[in-house]
Amino acid sequence: MEQRVRAVCRRMGGIVPAVGWSVEQRAAVKRYMLFTTVFAVIGVAFSVFLIASGVRGGWVFLGMVVCMYAATLLFVGNVKRKQPEE
Repeated sequence: MEQRVRAVCRRMGGIVPAVGWSVEQRAAVKRYMLFTTVFAVIGVAFSVFLIASGVRGGWVFLGMVVCMYAATLLFVGNVKRKQPEE
């Protein structure tokens, strides 16, 4: 769809402007990543406590926390990479 729009705009003589994230959007992403990081640190600390207490489910919980945090980082990094340069 986006390629069609760009092709039509090129035919009409216009250029589709590459608009990046606004200041508010960047601030929101930083805030959400801060919350995500805080919850990931709390989750890792809790899973270490569970593992030290002998609960085998602590390893599963640790794996879930690490996977969710890594997926979030990869998603935000991928979206950020696709944004145009300022």
